[in-house]
Amino acid sequence: MLEKIQLYLKQNQLIEQLHLQEPFTVKFLAQGEYNQNFLITDEKSSYVFRLNFGSQLHLENQIQYEYQALKWLERTERTPKVYYVDDSHRSFQQGLLIMKFLKGQPLDYRKDLQEAAKIFGQIHQQPIDELADKTFIKEKATILSARIKECQQLLEPVLKSDYVPLHAQRQLANAFDWCQKNVSRQQFFIDLDQWSINNTEVNSHNFIIGEKGFLIDWEKPVISHPVQDISQFLASTTTLWRANLILNRSEKQEFISRYLSETNSDAASFEEALRIYHPYLMLRALSWSAMAYDSYQKDTKELKNQEIFDKVASYLEEDFLRQALKEQVFE
Repeated sequence: MLEKIQLYLKQNQLIEQLHLQEPFTVKFLAQGEYNQNFLITDEKSSYVFRLNFGSQLHLENQIQYEYQALKWLERTERTPKVYYVDDSHRSFQQGLLIMKFLKGQPLDYRKDLQEAAKIFGQIHQQPIDELADKTFIKEKATILSARIKECQQLLEPVLKSDYVPLHAQRQLANAFDWCQKNVSRQQFFIDLDQWSINNTEVNSHNFIIGEKGFLIDWEKPVISHPVQDISQFLASTTTLWRANLILNRSEKQEFISRYLSETNSDAASFEEALRIYHPYLMLRALSWSAMAYDSYQKDTKELKNQEIFDKVASYLEEDFLRQALKEQVFE
């Protein structure tokens, strides 16, 4: 694969376009559930070569969606600059893009909450212009019903699985029924009419913290109320994902206070939005975890990550599920 990427760069005049100096190197960088990333570097510059293996949004052209999103988001100065996209599938079976490699470390919840609030603030405050309206999927009138639809799809294989524990199937089915019965609460968001671009995958390893902080991995951004990102950022399933910790009440309140200050948002309405949305976020996170667990056990995953499998397995333990499904941000 490394040789294939080097050859691709040469054949497509990307060495000149990216101003790479010979000799340059290509190395494996990281792998998630839906993407493989490789590092291209010479003595002066570094880029990420990203191959896409699937779409959580069920898009026909996932890589083009991600590319267009990153182009729009460059105005925030808190996301990677993107240089190139190829959705032809001629040289690779996957769609691919090339973006700037950002130096730094993953977010440390104990040290970087203030910087995270600034990053979210600068992204969420960007006005939704005509280009954004054309580029991004919209969840304005469907912020809760979109989670219901998503969870219904995720739970379809889970609720008939031979691998997902029966207690987990029962707990998730009951939580789904509750969320479905209360979906009319999304009228609260419609009445607020406060929309922004949300990343929707804001775990600690999707932040790069260096001299300046950035939010990366924009495969499934949507136009929605900003509570979608903030709820996920504070959720136990997120903080445990790669950092293996749970934020305490004071840490959450300090983060929210800084975020509200950055965005000039009304505290009362934002906290009510969090209270309404969080059960739907938790249902989505745990439904995805159960789906991933089932697909790993069935051996149907094209990309596999043992760390991810171990984590989703832990999320399906009966006591954890019980606590997570009734979690509220400030409890």
